[in-house]
Amino acid sequence: MSGRYDADAPEGEKSLGTQYVGKKDIKWIALIVVALAALLIPLYKIMKVQSDEASCTRNMKSIAASIQQYAEINDKRFPPIFEPGENGSPVLFNGKPITWAGLLTLSSGTTFKCPAAEPNEVVKVNGTSFEASMWTKKAKKLDHIELTYGMLSALNVRAVSDVAYDDETVLISETSNNGSQNVYNPLPFKLTNGEVVPYDAFSIGYDTSEFLYDESTKYVTRLAFRNSAGGNFGGSSVKGRHKEGSLHVIFVDGHRGRISPERAAVIPGRHEWIVR
Repeated sequence: MSGRYDADAPEGEKSLGTQYVGKKDIKWIALIVVALAALLIPLYKIMKVQSDEASCTRNMKSIAASIQQYAEINDKRFPPIFEPGENGSPVLFNGKPITWAGLLTLSSGTTFKCPAAEPNEVVKVNGTSFEASMWTKKAKKLDHIELTYGMLSALNVRAVSDVAYDDETVLISETSNNGSQNVYNPLPFKLTNGEVVPYDAFSIGYDTSEFLYDESTKYVTRLAFRNSAGGNFGGSSVKGRHKEGSLHVIFVDGHRGRISPERAAVIPGRHEWIVR
């Protein structure tokens, strides 16, 4: 029934009109939906960026606290970066490397993975982690750790007291695995036969040696500055994961900061990457 006439309506009152949605109404509804989407999508993107930054910050603070706890019970020393094997490359157990992340326990609600990282930047390492879900209160237990943060290789089992400038020296930074996203990674781990081991995001090395720097060292490696391959840290296309193209870092004393691409350089007189 169209509803154009209502028998119960008082005399002289206008008809109720059709109950069906006409083509003109559909067009208006579509325009409203498009307009709302145009307003909400940018807002969603802004909120997603802010949420990712906040999650990354929580993760790194938890990692720093766990490293400090590790040092307290292990003769005031930092954990080993990884277990070396053939040709100095990381030992693989069940197909995954054994790294510093497997020695730590993070606070609830934090992980070793930045939510802003792309899938190919993530490396799976040995250890146990928990994956939260919006559909259930119970986190899923995983038999591996998904890692997008690296520890400065020069701190490998070093005494905490070796760091003269603990408020300036980087402990943890965001990294990208195996040169993904075109990051600077001139010295990937290799076996004696020359085969590249595709796992390295757990370690921030040097362009001259994994653990040691010298006068010829120019940059640290594997920082998640996309499009920095070849040492192109000054290019306009070089971007970090977060605000203004930066990366989050945690310093040895535990405080959080940001670094821009040019801070990947190893420069005498600066202490981000140099341990005495």
